[in-house]
Amino acid sequence: LFIQVGEIKTMTDEIQSTLGTNILMDGIALGEIYDPPTLGANGEEIDTTAQNNVDGVKTKLIGLIDHDNATFNLKYNGSTQQNNLLAEIYDREMHTWSMVFPPDFHSGGHSFPWSGQIQSAKLVHEGAIAHIELATTVNNKMAPITTLGAGLTSTFFTIADDDSNALTPSPAAAAAVYEYAVEAYADNTSIAITPTATAGTIRVNDTIVASGAASAAIPLNTGTGAVTMVSITVTELNKTPRIYWLRVYFGPTNHQ
Repeated sequence: LFIQVGEIKTMTDEIQSTLGTNILMDGIALGEIYDPPTLGANGEEIDTTAQNNVDGVKTKLIGLIDHDNATFNLKYNGSTQQNNLLAEIYDREMHTWSMVFPPDFHSGGHSFPWSGQIQSAKLVHEGAIAHIELATTVNNKMAPITTLGAGLTSTFFTIADDDSNALTPSPAAAAAVYEYAVEAYADNTSIAITPTATAGTIRVNDTIVASGAASAAIPLNTGTGAVTMVSITVTELNKTPRIYWLRVYFGPTNHQ
């Protein structure tokens, strides 16, 4: 009797989810994407047979590296930042982009920065769902960043309405909590956010804000249940940004 014992294999790596992957342009959080782009690179083959021929064998060298365009689908939320993006192609400006994976992706801190121009931008409707199809050129070596920036520090951030009343986020503000719900009063027209960070550059939506200083007034979408998405990003050189999203609901009652 012959029994063959097979090799026992164990799974040590977990499949990683890309849900919650964000795109930044010049440090501004544009929103969440789905189907993150495959950032491919292709080497140009140069025939060197005439210079480096041995035994009649054709020889080649790799010359310049050409990158595929970064193409992705951005979930459309109607924000000023996204609407400006649709018109940005006409300016032909070079931008710094960053694809930021969720903070818990592969132990955290993964992002891919690149520089490039917008090659195409199109608002697409699929039934009741809208997204922006966006493609950019890639003009530099693609190298992942795996160090997470410090992000917000205590007291993280506070929110005040246009009458200086404090609004409470849920859950409570913290450095490693990245999504919040905030209910505004029905008589509010705007909010201001005061963020705190000891390192890096803070942006509230598309505007740089000093640590401990209040942002400019952020207009709210009005009408009971209307939602305004507000981003807080903290970026540090050669580190993965931390991105915080506030989903501000327009509440049913006035402030008492």
